[in-house]
Amino acid sequence: MAGEDGYFEMDLNLHPNEASGLLTIGDEALLGEHGWDLGFWAVLDEGEIEDCIAAIGHRSGSPESEGWQIERLRADVSGDAGETEDAEAITRDESTGYVYILGSHFGGKAGPLQPKRGFVARFRESDVGSVTEDPAMELDVSRRSFAIHRLVNDALKESGLDLISLGDKSHEALIAATIEEGEGREWSGLVREDDYPINVEGAAFRNDGTLLLGLRFPTTAEGRPILVELAGIDRLFDGDDSLPEVRGFWTADAVGRGGEIAGVRDLALLQTEAGEELHLVTGNVDSRDKESVLIQDYPGGRETVATHFRCVLPEGTHSGNLEADFVREFPRLPRVEGIAITAEGRVFYVTDEDEGVHLRLTRLLAG
Repeated sequence: MAGEDGYFEMDLNLHPNEASGLLTIGDEALLGEHGWDLGFWAVLDEGEIEDCIAAIGHRSGSPESEGWQIERLRADVSGDAGETEDAEAITRDESTGYVYILGSHFGGKAGPLQPKRGFVARFRESDVGSVTEDPAMELDVSRRSFAIHRLVNDALKESGLDLISLGDKSHEALIAATIEEGEGREWSGLVREDDYPINVEGAAFRNDGTLLLGLRFPTTAEGRPILVELAGIDRLFDGDDSLPEVRGFWTADAVGRGGEIAGVRDLALLQTEAGEELHLVTGNVDSRDKESVLIQDYPGGRETVATHFRCVLPEGTHSGNLEADFVREFPRLPRVEGIAITAEGRVFYVTDEDEGVHLRLTRLLAG
């Protein structure tokens, strides 16, 4: 149906129904198997990762506002055993065909940080013959407790990036409580007193194979969102202790109106004549929940309007400040959780609503 703001809006119900990321399906054989002319992978953040990947497809020949289907992907898990929760980002490495899903690496609104949210999973898109097969494919999971947390925190300290000061409530709930929780555990010592809690919300692979991670928190001292550029994310699946490396940090002048600070909600990259065009949705640093220690410490990040920005990434560069152009804002939709862009430039958004997954689409507007 058409919404008041000019979007098409499809209610796509699939429990658990909190959508957290969106990615176009790139495998034409997979689309053809289901009779779809367009499709997306979506991740849902309530439950184990093997139960929280969905395929959204549009039936060939149907009007654009009709003929949408949603199916849960059946998966068998291999790799690291253990609980997983809170999938927040999904992206594809075009050079290998692997789709990667990342947990938030964060915790509950009142802390502490949780190892089960610090996972990275992947599957090869071409291995999925049919979404509804049981299992449709093998999902490889790496859950190295606080490995990415430690990697990013160490790199932030070395970078000298001017970060927002960590509030007292956030430190107590998300750092101090996690350190106490870790006493005697195998990951003891990986969370330290001067750390920042890392909240991953978006991901996108660059042409050279490095991975951009969009952070909802922390932000810069000026409240601007931060992106981490990682090399070697595949090392997490090599069966040894090797880790990715941080190549650099990007900051984006991408704070929507109504707020003093903004965090990343999702990322997408589009190849254009001008180069790698980065699209990011930013918004509040946490949902408007009285239990959120981040909102208590950073009230200026509570009402930030969800906003779509875009900018061009300089070729061969892995850090710097990005001047972002405004594309669109969502004043009535604080929970825009995912963005995906087709090769033709159509932009799709997915929102987290109380009673379903809402897929919203529009044509890309000129900045």
